[in-house]
Amino acid sequence: MRYKIDDIATLIMDYRGKTPKKLGMDWTENSHDILAISAKNIKNGRLINKDKAHYGDENLYKKWMKDGDIKVGDILMTSEAPLGESYLITKPLKAILSQRTFLIRLNKELADPWFFYSLIQSPMFKMKLLAKATGTTVIGIKQKELRKIIVDLPSLNIQKKIGYYFKVIDQKIRLNNQINDNLVIKSIEIIMFALFYLILYFLVVFDLVFQI
Repeated sequence: MRYKIDDIATLIMDYRGKTPKKLGMDWTENSHDILAISAKNIKNGRLINKDKAHYGDENLYKKWMKDGDIKVGDILMTSEAPLGESYLITKPLKAILSQRTFLIRLNKELADPWFFYSLIQSPMFKMKLLAKATGTTVIGIKQKELRKIIVDLPSLNIQKKIGYYFKVIDQKIRLNNQINDNLVIKSIEIIMFALFYLILYFLVVFDLVFQI
């Protein structure tokens, strides 16, 4: 079925332009405090450069995170510089959603987080992002345009099946990331996306056959 992201998201956090100084505060820069996640901390489905990130205290967290805490199943997506990198929250994480980053919370009666996470990493979705993006030197997308992007979702049952396979493959990639071999990791990622589309095709056909 075809949906706009606006139809399947119960919440999109977007603190574009917010800074500690605007709240009358400042970063503590203490790594024992609360991590502030920005676009520079998300790459290839992982959180990176946490040693170079900003950190804030509890008071800043409460003033900043007006829409509540980050929850398991939420998806972080970079809005620019770079555009379209994503990270799925798979375990409890207390963090400040900082610059150039969206948080997407799905209606789980319509969309499975693992399936949607795999979908937004596909080349087809990346093309849809670029089509809605603006800018010349720095390309980015605004929240109102992100909400308009249309995605095709199979039944929730099919999504969960595909999401499960993607989760297993993602765990395999995490294990292989411990091996410092970029060629091996890249090969696994290519296989992962090939399997995703193959599984999607067969499961959707299977689902349709039994609906006839």
